[in-house]
Amino acid sequence: MKYKKTLTDLALIVIGTFLYAFGIALFLDPNQLTPAGVSGLALVINHLFEQALGSSPVTAGTIIIVLNIPIMLLGIWKFGGKFFVTTIIATALSSVFIDALQIYGKALTEDLLLASVLGGAFMSLGMGLVFRAGATTGGSDIIVRLLRTKFRHIKTGVMFWFIDGVVVLLSAMAFGKVEVLLYAVITLTVQTVVMDTVLYGSDSAKLIYIVSDKQEEISAFLLTKLEAGVTLINATGAYTGNKKKVVMCVVKKQQLPAVRTFVCDTDPTAFMIVTKATEIFGEGFKAHTTEEL
Repeated sequence: MKYKKTLTDLALIVIGTFLYAFGIALFLDPNQLTPAGVSGLALVINHLFEQALGSSPVTAGTIIIVLNIPIMLLGIWKFGGKFFVTTIIATALSSVFIDALQIYGKALTEDLLLASVLGGAFMSLGMGLVFRAGATTGGSDIIVRLLRTKFRHIKTGVMFWFIDGVVVLLSAMAFGKVEVLLYAVITLTVQTVVMDTVLYGSDSAKLIYIVSDKQEEISAFLLTKLEAGVTLINATGAYTGNKKKVVMCVVKKQQLPAVRTFVCDTDPTAFMIVTKATEIFGEGFKAHTTEEL
């Protein structure tokens, strides 16, 4: 079982890093759209050195390495050796794929709006898969993962938006390219939506409350036909004072139409509340020990 999971994680890292590189090499980089994360911050620092000293004493690549060292050490300290190995693999693969794809020599589109949207979508889709494998592509990915251990109520995509947004803003101020800033905001917004969909979309379900005099039939349907867990909550009608039981159940999104149809056919007067459940832990859903992404 552990061997199978390792192979699955490696497959996710390979596919994820390829998609990540695809978005950078064929959409963002050839259109000179502002990079975010540690790479973007390194370019800003390098530019400030050039402005202050006439020329930078170190290259942007050196700055990237210097910035990544403490971040990587923090990641190893917090997440252990496996994290270090998988992150090194993911970082190396993404670099190889970027170099390989850049041989193509030009962008797939020169429309900056399309490049912003598609580049951001491919990047975040790839990063989401890498995150699901328990790895990162280094840099700000590690910072986000560290922050997620403290601020679990904030989703990964939103954290990327704020952290990378600060870097993009600094870059626009340093280079004086407001137009690039605006396109970068589009890219970051797309990244947020796509990444949160990849990481949390499959966990989304529907939480249902059903008030009905035919709660036994409805409960039996949910238990036997949909194999969903059901909880009966004791309740009292405020107006009538009648005692009754409220059916509470969590079902997959695709099961909701079947529930609505059965409830409507069984008791047209039933009162049903449907709300969104973004994360569910327990049998049939995520384990309580699932790692935070």
